Amino acid sequence: MMSKHDFTTVSHIERIEQPTKEEFQRNFLSPRRPVIITGVINDWNALSLWTANYLTTLFSEKQVDISVSQNSIFTGDLENGFANLKQKMQFSDFINILASKDKFEKFYYLQQQSIPIEFPEILQDIKLPKYFDKKLFVDPTIWIGSGGNISPLHYDAMDNLFTQVSNHKRFLLFDPQQTSSLYPFPATSKIPHMSQINIEKPDLDKFPNFQKAKYFECIVELGEILFIPAFWWHQVYSLDNSNQELNISVNFWSKPPISQFLTPPGRRLAAQIPTLLKSAFRQ
Repeated sequence: MMSKHDFTTVSHIERIEQPTKEEFQRNFLSPRRPVIITGVINDWNALSLWTANYLTTLFSEKQVDISVSQNSIFTGDLENGFANLKQKMQFSDFINILASKDKFEKFYYLQQQSIPIEFPEILQDIKLPKYFDKKLFVDPTIWIGSGGNISPLHYDAMDNLFTQVSNHKRFLLFDPQQTSSLYPFPATSKIPHMSQINIEKPDLDKFPNFQKAKYFECIVELGEILFIPAFWWHQVYSLDNSNQELNISVNFWSKPPISQFLTPPGRRLAAQIPTLLKSAFRQ
């Protein structure tokens, strides 16, 4: 882990219990500060219902796109993005793999799929958090995997209320101003939002400024919400609990303030817009 290198943890993320919408927006959303929110989703049916048996009963024969990794790290490439990771399979086969007590040679992850579009049957088991403007919300998405999966260092272009429904996850977060020390892939690539660095084994000859990087660290427990502001870099580790077969999370996305496109990663994204428009008109 990063602790074997001489990096500085800025601090652990603050936890706050059941803040009002006004408190959240004043103290965290407006100043763009991550925070863990507790005690808000205790009444979700998903916390008790979303077991392997329950989900398999609902979606047994449904064909789903599953990401597959040889080494537990779910990363894309410059030319194909994440297309090379995808494999179609029946949902029941996917769950059986995760529930298997035998150590499998590959790692499997259902990543960031729209609940209203792909899994509308379980939409009623969750509730829209009160902290974002409803007009700015984008479809909630679901993640299902097992312990050991790693989403490598990246940023997202939307604000995120990351909600842990089963098991727990570890996060390392870096603020957007550190982008130059995190060496993103080229803005013209299929994965411009991802870092080139393997932060478990960083090549400091190739990426020397990474030594300057400072990060926040936290573990998001079952029933907690982590607010990740848009363009904050983060690496995510799925952790395991022998009493729970699955590691399940739900993202609630919201469009960020236009001012966030003035941050270093925001400017990189904005610079792509002319190229994207030209590409769209050529098709």
